[in-house]
Amino acid sequence: MNSESKKWPQFLVVITATIAVFTTGLHTGWPAPSLPKLLSDEYPFDVTNEEASYITIIGSLGNFFGSFVGNIFLDKIGRRKTILMIALPQLVSLLCIILSYQVMELLYVGRFMGGIGEGMTITVILLYIGEIAEPTIRGTLATLVSITWYSGVLFVNIVGSYLSIRDTAITFIALPVLFVLLFYKMPESPYYLLMNNDEEQAERALKFLRRQSNVTQELTKLKLDVNRQMSERGTFKDIFTIDSNRRAFFVTVGARFFQLATGVASFNLYLQLLLKEATHTLDPDVGSTIVLLIQLIMTVCSTFIIDKWGRKPLLLFSSTGCFINLAVQSVFFILKERTAVDVSVVDWFPLVMMFLHIFLYSIGLGVVVSVLTSEMFSASIKAKLICLVNACYALLTLVYTKYYQFTADEFGLVVPFLSFAVLTFVGVLFIWFVVPETKGKSLEEIQQKLKGRGRRTENTVI
Repeated sequence: MNSESKKWPQFLVVITATIAVFTTGLHTGWPAPSLPKLLSDEYPFDVTNEEASYITIIGSLGNFFGSFVGNIFLDKIGRRKTILMIALPQLVSLLCIILSYQVMELLYVGRFMGGIGEGMTITVILLYIGEIAEPTIRGTLATLVSITWYSGVLFVNIVGSYLSIRDTAITFIALPVLFVLLFYKMPESPYYLLMNNDEEQAERALKFLRRQSNVTQELTKLKLDVNRQMSERGTFKDIFTIDSNRRAFFVTVGARFFQLATGVASFNLYLQLLLKEATHTLDPDVGSTIVLLIQLIMTVCSTFIIDKWGRKPLLLFSSTGCFINLAVQSVFFILKERTAVDVSVVDWFPLVMMFLHIFLYSIGLGVVVSVLTSEMFSASIKAKLICLVNACYALLTLVYTKYYQFTADEFGLVVPFLSFAVLTFVGVLFIWFVVPETKGKSLEEIQQKLKGRGRRTENTVI
């Protein structure tokens, strides 16, 4: 081993962990290609629009419960073992989808179990990455979660567009097993080991992650940071009674709220149906694949700039662009649905604007909010805070998705698009005045900033 820190072991660990994230992306993206099949004669049972909407959103309900499942085990058995547990609900989910061709109700069970896996993934893996990564590459490593997530969404959209629902599930059934085999030998988080006074194992984990023979200096600093953070109370009540915890919760939940307010989660779930209704320029299968490919490419691009440009500039650029895009699309749908203006000559417009919307979302909001979630919390309360933030995220996803489906069916596309535009504008203001910059800071430095002890800069302190 060399005396200089190496980055590749950290990338190796994170890439291995993101196999579970890829499978979660398959679950998240499953409705887009599957809903048209559920509503057609291709599926052996008759499914109504209302049933299809509940099959879609029950995954978010599972996500809510999965957040608490992850929290229960995080501090009891450790980050590594909890991450390995994600494979179980993912495997059950795929098996239930396969067997739903015999018993239709198993489709609800499969979607719910997939949601549990999603909730555990968001709760545990981002926390794990935040604890094993060096500050200089923490943002880059966290973006790998978004990259593999969107890769899963894109892949299931391609495969699911051309295979049956059952054959698509069979195609991916080996992934949870592969994940367990590869991640089994990865190290535990040094933070967790120090929280449990296992300094010897923490040193071994750091040596593996940094590829250094001497990690005494970093270990000593981590031990001081963890001891200081663990000296604080760590109950759910303390999320709201301790000022720094309350600030961190407010920032991350607010960021999640306005991230979803762009409508992207709703659009992705109903992507093929949305494109079918909004435009006839391109086949929905092809259009949805292009949209998701743009999402993936821009997420990859954000990997190279998030630790250079910073979190806040990317969030402001992304949210402002999404607001303008949604406002323009709202005007188009007003003309199309509320006036006698013939917009058929620009039938391609919604498709192009959807491409641009995904571009703008993915370069900032789609990645940075997840990075913030991995950075903002003290060790004493981290598991509970991430659990609660993700539970809020799951409920918000459910609400936004159902809101989109109801308003689009009852009032046309203008109502959801205009609503999302207004909320996204409020989100721009929230980011400008409330969200702090965390680029290049250690987890302890971020905590000190939240406590008001760091250097105060304009528009970065609540």
